[in-house]
Amino acid sequence: MEVLALLLAACAAAAAAPEISTASVTAPETTITLSAVGDIRLDGPIAAVAKEGAGAPTKAVKSLLDADIVLGNLETPLTKRGAKTAKTWNFRADPKLLKIVKAAGFNLLNIANNHVWDYGQEGFLDTLKALETGGWDFIGGGRDRASAEKVRLVEFEGLTVGFLGMTSTHPEQGWAKAKKPGVFYSDFGRLNDTVKRAKKECDVLVVSFHGGTELADDPNDIQKAAAHAVIDAGADLFLGHHPHVIQGVEIYKGKAILYSLGNFLFVSPTPATRPSVIVRATLAKDGVRRLDLVPIDTNWGRPKPASAEVAATIRSALDRMGALGARPDLLHFSTPP
Repeated sequence: MEVLALLLAACAAAAAAPEISTASVTAPETTITLSAVGDIRLDGPIAAVAKEGAGAPTKAVKSLLDADIVLGNLETPLTKRGAKTAKTWNFRADPKLLKIVKAAGFNLLNIANNHVWDYGQEGFLDTLKALETGGWDFIGGGRDRASAEKVRLVEFEGLTVGFLGMTSTHPEQGWAKAKKPGVFYSDFGRLNDTVKRAKKECDVLVVSFHGGTELADDPNDIQKAAAHAVIDAGADLFLGHHPHVIQGVEIYKGKAILYSLGNFLFVSPTPATRPSVIVRATLAKDGVRRLDLVPIDTNWGRPKPASAEVAATIRSALDRMGALGARPDLLHFSTPP
């Protein structure tokens, strides 16, 4: 009887003991967040607003920009020197005004555009020096073609995201050559190989592209050809700017093409340039997981969240190709409260 009692007690203890799992614990998946905007001009009206403090221009939207990577198109040469290029509009800013984008949280700048050469090679080289001296990461320009076309890599816990900056705009003298400084010109004869090489170095590849027709509602043929070419070559996300207004989103081979993000820190007398968008992307090993489209009003150099009325205009512009309705799993439009 005593032996039987001991056996019963042992069985009861075994039944009450917690089960120990031998299953392995899955590590959380690595993702990187990206915020991207369109055109940034640091002189003129933006510099005037910044007299109130470096963070004054972006105070109302800084929390919307917050991300691991914050990317914008810097459309101002950083120089006090150089001769004006023959064109209608010429911009330049004191390199000290980089404090404006620093205060906003930007940590990656595209310089492949039609204004970075506004004060010629001298002004362009000053721009490179200012960015390098300030420790900035930038894409789309360099002291020769190889450096202008170089992919910028961001690595985080085993996930690598690459960035290329390129432009289809003039002036031609600003295009980088084998032994000449300048910007990455989107030469269709070289585009495929350049993008393929870049993709081999990263898990996710983002292309920042400056081109199109100013103030046009729809992308032109060059924009479309460039966007499709970079996606065909392996890019995962195409972010366009230059038209100064919002253009539609296209889903091409399952990937998002945003043809124009409009302005950000850029004041224009044309009312259609005020509606804009901040794109917030979630990136993972397998590509772009989510795109949040946040409507804003550029508000004469003080961007702010868009009103319900302005947001409706922005949503309509973004959905001109029907992408928002076709891919609600990927594209999320953030309606203001």
